[in-house]
Amino acid sequence: MLNTQILPTAFYGLQNFLDNLNAANAQGECTYTPKADYYEVKDGFMLEVELPGVKKEDLDIQIEKNILTVKATRARKDEKFTYERSFRLADDIDTENIKVSLENGVLAFALAKKQQAAARKLSIG
Repeated sequence: MLNTQILPTAFYGLQNFLDNLNAANAQGECTYTPKADYYEVKDGFMLEVELPGVKKEDLDIQIEKNILTVKATRARKDEKFTYERSFRLADDIDTENIKVSLENGVLAFALAKKQQAAARKLSIG
């Protein structure tokens, strides 16, 4: 005979999670973490965030202390979709010169590396 007392503990908290998720969906409010990808290019990095159906005016992009935060909203019928994701940028990223574009539901960031001062020889005077 199977001991059914053991099974619920294996999924402890799962029912509360599902109840909260269903309640949020019933109210038409959910926050999604959008899919993202990054790769290195010649002078830095590219970061791409998938935001299907999001328009430029529905985006909120901020950078503070090398943390890049993307927030977006999209409404469809009675549902409201909210997207939010943050990225920690490396110290060698030039945060003053980030280029951003939105095309076909993909938000792309061109992250350039800071220019390093060239080494120079010092002479003794």
